[in-house]
Amino acid sequence: MPDASLRLQRGAEHLAELGPRAIAEFLAEIGAAHGIGDDIAARLDIWRRLRPAMLRAVLQRFAGGRSFPARLAVAPR
Repeated sequence: MPDASLRLQRGAEHLAELGPRAIAEFLAEIGAAHGIGDDIAARLDIWRRLRPAMLRAVLQRFAGGRSFPARLAVAPR
């Protein structure tokens, strides 16, 4: 099984593909399950200050873009 950070990256990619409603539902579910809905909302307010172009510029410099590294596939021998 992939490590937790890889699972998190792939899960985030999948949620992003599903769109804003899926992301909101996911965050609401986590918030309700752990009693941290207000904290999640406050952190989202902070992240809303970021402009997409600014974030892309930073990630381009350090990570080659806004995406995670490509998935690796194990090739049969």
